[in-house]
Amino acid sequence: MKKIRIVLADDHLLIREGFKSLLQKNERFEIVGIAENGKELIELAGSLLPDVILTDINMPVVTGLDALETLAKLYPDIKLVVLTMHEESEYIIHAIKIGVQGYLLKNIERFDLEKAIIVIFEGGKYFSPIVTNILAEVVVRPSQNNIITEITQREKEVLELVAQGQSTKQIADKLGIGTRTVESHRMNMLKKFRASNTADLVRKAFELKIIK
Repeated sequence: MKKIRIVLADDHLLIREGFKSLLQKNERFEIVGIAENGKELIELAGSLLPDVILTDINMPVVTGLDALETLAKLYPDIKLVVLTMHEESEYIIHAIKIGVQGYLLKNIERFDLEKAIIVIFEGGKYFSPIVTNILAEVVVRPSQNNIITEITQREKEVLELVAQGQSTKQIADKLGIGTRTVESHRMNMLKKFRASNTADLVRKAFELKIIK
């Protein structure tokens, strides 16, 4: 039986080694490469042409989502799988738009992980149960979940200035609006992104390419 050649990508050494050790217990899997950021992942994929890629989202140099977007265009035959802690709908939606075949959470059991890889390798798709539930909510309430289409032009302008490190007063003066209006836009975006603070908001906005 043909071995499934896998490349793993995660910026945490213990997680990389943990999943490598876990997967090597299955004789059908062969870990052919390990990357610690999106740039390395793209390079490894090009040189190794694995069957399946498992990657986290938050990684330095190039994020996992940016790497997946590049890989989906360059190597359409490689199966792309997100393996992450993030269960926020904006990440899931973005990944699916890129064309991933799977979205798995890191608390997945070994048996389910093995099953997911085999299903995806054989041409199917596999999503963790929580991810499936979130996708169901997106179908029912798309306007509340699809952040990219939900952000207004004014909110985007405020967000770009926030990312530049400008204060509420500076943003208000530049856009010709009141400071309370700026704060209102900021609070609305925190809710839309499900961000815990402004730094988290800016990080998510960059990863989703809402701002550059």
